[in-house]
This record gives sequence, structure tokens and C-alpha cells, in this order.
Amino acid sequence: MKIGIIGAGLIGRILAKKFSDAAHQVKLADRKSVVAIQAVADLACVEAVEMEDVFTDIDVLVIAIPLMAIPSLAQTLQEKLEANVVIIETTNYWPHRDTKIEALENGTVNSVWVQQQLGRTIVKAFSNIGAFSLLTEGKPKSSKDRIAIAVSADVQSEKDLVMGLVDGAGFDALDAGPLEDSWRQQACGPAYCTDLPLDQLVKARQSTVRETLAEKQELSFSLMKDLGQEFFDILVSGNYPDDFVDHAVDINRSINSLPPRTHSK
Repeated sequence: MKIGIIGAGLIGRILAKKFSDAAHQVKLADRKSVVAIQAVADLACVEAVEMEDVFTDIDVLVIAIPLMAIPSLAQTLQEKLEANVVIIETTNYWPHRDTKIEALENGTVNSVWVQQQLGRTIVKAFSNIGAFSLLTEGKPKSSKDRIAIAVSADVQSEKDLVMGLVDGAGFDALDAGPLEDSWRQQACGPAYCTDLPLDQLVKARQSTVRETLAEKQELSFSLMKDLGQEFFDILVSGNYPDDFVDHAVDINRSINSLPPRTHSK
């Protein structure tokens, strides 16, 4: 499969390497120049391209940029992207990063808003797992305690295609229904970055209370500050020591009354 990825940040480059390892043909673009992302592309064994070239000759486009940058991408995407290309959108809404977006503050589901901005159907995926787990926790199909990733979309054929990519990346894919229901895996509910296997992720989504999500996001953000700057520097670097543990997962489990992980340090 031919895959284009917009965004050479942590999630974008991890997905680039995952898809490349699964024998897909991948090209990576960023608002930075090709020269600026060439080393990242080389490490992922993918092609670095300019933004105007990422839209052509692909089957799937992955958007891995901050949510606040989505509207500025919309016009270019509508002009350049072929109608048959499946779009995967990976981001989450963080008001402290994205600034407050009125529609989202008033209850519009994150991924529904993105679909409205782009004017195209999208698939919401790779949004309820953290970068460290996405990089390190993939397992072969049918492995014990394989982490599950929720996949939401309004077009079943697009969802099915992306579920196959999730499986190929080393994770169980949960058919999480339409975009309107994807609030169930938004930050920071029980289905968000808690590294659950498939059966437990199903239950976590069912238990999510929409009215508590904003409060839990604030609580999680507050608690993560206690982890210290060194932790965050390592987390966003993508260069993880052998003994590194993503304690953000433990925080998200704790605030949602989920059992602690036995392997946490």
C-alpha cells in the first residue's frame, strides 16, 4: 500500500517506521523542508518529500499534526487529494496547546470537527495510544495482552482498511463505530492511553462518561507535571532508555479507576 504521512513529529515518524516495516511504501512530509526531515525519514526507511508531493500517488493519507493546524491544511488537501484516498487522523484536542476551539468546547466531537474542516470522510485511529507504547508495545497477532487501538469512521470500507493497518502495526483493532461515537476514546477517559487489551478496551469505552472528560483532562495534565521535565524531554524525544516507563499511562489508569500495570516501575 502507498501511504503518505503529514507530520514528522513523534507519532508521524513512529507510524512511518511501523508502516515501512510492514512493507508499505511510505513518504513523509512536514511543514519543514525535506532537508529538515531527511534524517527522520532515513531512520524510518521512508522517503522524505515536500508537502505538495505527499498527496500524489497514495492510497492512504495520515494526518499527524496538532489539531489546531487542521484548518490551514484543509484547502490544500481539498485541491490536491484524489477522492479515493483514505484519510487517517490521529490527533487529540488539548486546549492548552491548541487554544480553545469554540465548537469543541460546546460539545462537538473532536473527529467530527476534523471531518467538517477537511470536507472529506476520515478515519480516527492511533489516537488512544501514547507514542512510547506505539513504538515499543506492538506484538504479533493473537499474542497475549496485545494492546488494542480504537478505530472510528463513518464509512465501513475505510474503517476496515485502517483496521488492517492497525493489525499490521502490532495492535488489535477495535471497530469503534461512527465518528460521532469517538468521544468514547477522547483524552483522558478510560479508553485513552491506558494500554488495554481488546476486551478491556470495549468495556472502557462503554464506561466513559462524556461529561467528565474535560475535568479528567485537566487532572491528568496536572498530575503529569509532577513527573518532571526530564521525563517529558525523554518522552517527546523518542529515544527511550531500556528502563523507561511511560507513567502517563499509569496516571490515566489511576484517574479512571483502572487496575495498575504490574510491569510499571
